[in-house]
Amino acid sequence: MAYLLEHNVASARVAQRAGLELITRGPDVGNPDAAAVRLVYADRPLSTPQVDSVLSA
Repeated sequence: MAYLLEHNVASARVAQRAGLELITRGPDVGNPDAAAVRLVYADRPLSTPQVDSVLSA
């Protein structure tokens, strides 16, 4: 699993090359930049609680 900020294009490419797929995107909770978006990549489906825990971390 990888989670990264949307503007980090290089990390997104690495995640994709590693075979990870975009699972979800959402607000980056706690980031001082209110417009920041968090992307979650994984190699398998994630449950809603798993995704929620990553987005709220």
